[in-house]
Amino acid sequence: MNSIEPGADSIESEYEALLSFMYLSPVGLVRTNPSGVIDMLNPMATQLLMPLVKLTGLENLFETLSSVAPELRNLVTSFRESCGSICVGHRIHVSPASEGGIVLTCTIVKINNEVLITVLTDISCQVATERRLRQTDSWLDAIYTIVNDFAVLGLTKQGVINSWSPSAERLTGYAESEAIGETLRRFCNLPDVDVDVFDEHLTFAREEGWHSRDYLCQHKSGHTFFAQTMIAVLREEDDEFSGYTVVCRDITERKVSSDNLANLLTKDHLTGAVNRAHFFNLAEKEFARANRYGQSISIIMLDADHFKQVNDSWGHPMGDEVLKSIVKIAEGVLRPGDTIARFGGEEFAVMLPKSNGLEASVVAERLRSSIEASSVSSAGGEIKITVSIGCASMSESRSTLKQLLVCADAALYHAKSKGRNCIVDIDDF
Repeated sequence: MNSIEPGADSIESEYEALLSFMYLSPVGLVRTNPSGVIDMLNPMATQLLMPLVKLTGLENLFETLSSVAPELRNLVTSFRESCGSICVGHRIHVSPASEGGIVLTCTIVKINNEVLITVLTDISCQVATERRLRQTDSWLDAIYTIVNDFAVLGLTKQGVINSWSPSAERLTGYAESEAIGETLRRFCNLPDVDVDVFDEHLTFAREEGWHSRDYLCQHKSGHTFFAQTMIAVLREEDDEFSGYTVVCRDITERKVSSDNLANLLTKDHLTGAVNRAHFFNLAEKEFARANRYGQSISIIMLDADHFKQVNDSWGHPMGDEVLKSIVKIAEGVLRPGDTIARFGGEEFAVMLPKSNGLEASVVAERLRSSIEASSVSSAGGEIKITVSIGCASMSESRSTLKQLLVCADAALYHAKSKGRNCIVDIDDF
């Protein structure tokens, strides 16, 4: 009897130490089964997850995170090892920067076939710092690296060119007489959807003191080049705002290599669609533009029907081909300014700037019918796929990205409950 008691006391004290560690840990710790059902979590995890808790309560981790990280369940089910790290430092963007910019990192470790441990850490401050550094780095790099060519010019308070230097003529090929009285838009190749980009650039410069942005420009001879353009506010001695100073530099050579890197950081590696994090970055800019100019934005949530059956019947490689085909079809249907992002697994989000509910429904039907009419070839025959779609457009009650995503997601699941291969607009139910 005496030989057993010390061991029992030791186990009990170790268990109490473990509970104390979980309770006091500065990171969120959650213990679940492979389906995500929670049986233990510490106060920090509760604090981090509470903003995402729905009416059903904090019972299943994957369901709680489904609106911001639907891919987690798929990562877990796809992990075939008996134990090990399922994901490490996976970023979850809970809200875009315009709504507080909450970002968590998620690490999931499979202990055995019955237990998963998830570690959640709030890195919002770190991400905000990264964003600020990216903005300033672009211009600091222009100072400390070799400059192919540059131009200096002046703008009136209305954004009209009122001074033109020899360097500006050298960069663009246009003489002073051809430039004075024009705007910067005269020298850039911009799609119709970006007609307001220069007005935004001037607005941001006024608000921040200066602002930098890259443009695809066209030389008078016809050749194109990328220019990094900094617009700084010009003030008189009495601090009265009197116009802008503009400095442009040719960054074509650097742009090519940086675009390759940007694709690695902003695109989904499988489908080529925009990834979730970059989608939030793009959406933040579009919502700022929409609010500034009184424009509308619509969000479409799209989910492949019975996708698990595709993987089970045809194998995961063919399932991957189906996902890639969905993105390819969508890119053929969408406008240049629209964005399709892979949100995780077989779920995609589409952002439609300057689109109301009726216009979004038209695009959604083109997507649905085009995908239904297509097929993916395999050794065993043609694979047919359909999609369910949910739509939501900006309104007084849906003025933020988060609200639009939640509503579009609700409409998507209503479309699935109606039998799939259909479109539901949030305003229709």
